[in-house]
Amino acid sequence: MLILQRAMPLWFLMLLFTGCISKKLPPRWFSGKNLKHTKTEIIGYAKAEELTIAKQIAMRNIAEMLQVDVTSIFDMETKSSKDSYNRRSSSKINTSSRVRLNDLRVIKVEKLNNMWFVAVAYNNLSLLQKIVNSIQPKRESFTNPYLKQTRLFQALKEQFGFYPKAKIYAQNGQYYIAIDNQQFLISQQEFVELFTNQEHQNIKIKLKDRLHNNELYFIETAFKEFGFASLFLVYENGVVVNMFKNIELVDATFTYPDKKKYDGLRAEVEDGTIQSRDIFVALVCKQKEDIELFNQISTTLEKDSFRFGNLLDLMGKCTFATKIVTIIR
Repeated sequence: MLILQRAMPLWFLMLLFTGCISKKLPPRWFSGKNLKHTKTEIIGYAKAEELTIAKQIAMRNIAEMLQVDVTSIFDMETKSSKDSYNRRSSSKINTSSRVRLNDLRVIKVEKLNNMWFVAVAYNNLSLLQKIVNSIQPKRESFTNPYLKQTRLFQALKEQFGFYPKAKIYAQNGQYYIAIDNQQFLISQQEFVELFTNQEHQNIKIKLKDRLHNNELYFIETAFKEFGFASLFLVYENGVVVNMFKNIELVDATFTYPDKKKYDGLRAEVEDGTIQSRDIFVALVCKQKEDIELFNQISTTLEKDSFRFGNLLDLMGKCTFATKIVTIIR
């Protein structure tokens, strides 16, 4: 038997179709359309069933865009009668969800179909511009001999007429600078800009300015004054490692690593990057200093490897020299 079925009205089909789409599609502004923000702001988008979680996800997405995740790999070639032996220690520290960002503002919130959609903006001005726009520092004594020579502090002196008193510290694997009771995030690129070559007549670091990826190398150091010598390596992601520490000497040379035991250190560029910069810091202190808080190279790394601020403190009371090395693919 043939059964005829009445067709559904067109308006009902359109309503049904529209209802299905609305449950799946986010609001139009969620794709960046008609969302007002300044040219210097980075926007983080997120959705979640709870508003607080959506905001946290949006902030984490901004942190990831600022490339605050860090990956550290250390590699040393040990001498072997037949094949080279790689002694490698690596660790990955995901810090993006714990980074403290200033100048965050929620610019759009909407609840749709039991989901919260948010857009959070972060003012991505340069570190220099953020400091200049935010503070009027007091004229206090600031004598750090290293930081005064960096590009950032030279620019701050031009702005304020003096070097503002500052402290650099790390938290959750990310560096901040504190000036006049305010804290500012230092991005990875801005951290690298704190690197500067500084020579000293009594300390020499002999090493090529440019190394190729996977190239093996040694660091030759010479110390002409009496004291306790140490050598540090600071990677551009902020990790600080100690190579040798508190060696008592006077008018002596020291090569790292030991050529009798190792074929050298291996220069490495992280995957996905063309080049990287490292800075070597050699210093001589009049007395033994506490170096134990710095991780040794080729050991398991943890978040306490971010100790550039502590190294700056040491450099403030010891004689030092620095050398920047660029590693290219």
